[in-house]
Amino acid sequence: MSTETDDSGTLKSIFPPDQVDRVFRTCDDHGWKLLIASAVVGALPPVLGLQSGYYMTVLSEMYLFAILALSWDIVGGQTGYPSFGNMAFFGIGAYTTAILVKDFAVAFPAAFLVAGLVATVFALVIGIIVLRLRGHYFAIATLGVLLAAQQVSRNLDITGGASGKILLETPSGTEFYYLFLGVLVVEAAVVYYLSSTRFGFVLNAIRDDEGKATAMGFNTTYYKTAAWMLAALFTGFAGGAYSLFNTFIDPQTAYNGAWNVELIAMALLGGSGTVVGPIIGAFGLHTVIEIVESYAVGWQLVLLGLSVIVTVIAIPEGLVGSLRQYASQMEYYKHGGMAAADGEADSDEETSPAGGDSP
Repeated sequence: MSTETDDSGTLKSIFPPDQVDRVFRTCDDHGWKLLIASAVVGALPPVLGLQSGYYMTVLSEMYLFAILALSWDIVGGQTGYPSFGNMAFFGIGAYTTAILVKDFAVAFPAAFLVAGLVATVFALVIGIIVLRLRGHYFAIATLGVLLAAQQVSRNLDITGGASGKILLETPSGTEFYYLFLGVLVVEAAVVYYLSSTRFGFVLNAIRDDEGKATAMGFNTTYYKTAAWMLAALFTGFAGGAYSLFNTFIDPQTAYNGAWNVELIAMALLGGSGTVVGPIIGAFGLHTVIEIVESYAVGWQLVLLGLSVIVTVIAIPEGLVGSLRQYASQMEYYKHGGMAAADGEADSDEETSPAGGDSP
């Protein structure tokens, strides 16, 4: 008990809760400015000379995974419907672009936009079925959608079957860098905007208690489907860009099972149900995985599994969520704690005999 108190006191002396709370308040008050500033900073590396090579690829992939993690969080974190099938949208988007560009000579920008739309329509059709389910039933159903999509792609001739498709004429690495960054910025802006609207509030109400949300008169099916389609749109864009970025696509790559777990781990690690949490989780976890791939090849999945276990046990609210809880301690002591103390004092005065005489 003494050790825990000492540790808590040391932490508060290094990172005072009021200072952490002030940082969160500043971010909340200047969210749009911070988003624009982050976009400007993200656009600098190519301008400063980073045009190609390993680091350009790593940064592009960080943006890619941030898109995927934030897309998953729209349904899994904001709405409370944990999906294991988001990579189905990624694969559909990837194959749509690959087929249009290689087989029908469609320009990449047009194929990229169609990829997002096709993934969105697919989400609408599938959502009518799977969004009737809840909890682990929904999770298993979405995993089934992913496996079915992978198998269908493996058996079709137009997708190249199990051999996949090789894509040789592709844009430059710098173009893909800005494309992934642009999609991430737009998605973050959309999610940030929606989080303060009726749409975002209803999604959170569904997450907290869908029965009460329905009783309040909200058409929860509509909101869940809209969130599912929005997640599919950006995931489809990510897949549509990745097929040409990677210059090759096959069922294993398009519906990557490890990535399916990785994007969920990123959202949980950073803090699901927030805008910045999944992005931070994606940047952090992907950086660590890249380091492991460089110095301990073959241990990536072990690291991924450990990150999921540690997150669920140690910081179930994620980094952002845990920091918000820590920062809220100061508000409790300023308002909640003092109010409770005053209430107890008033109660004692009311129950004590007048003049202090005994009955």
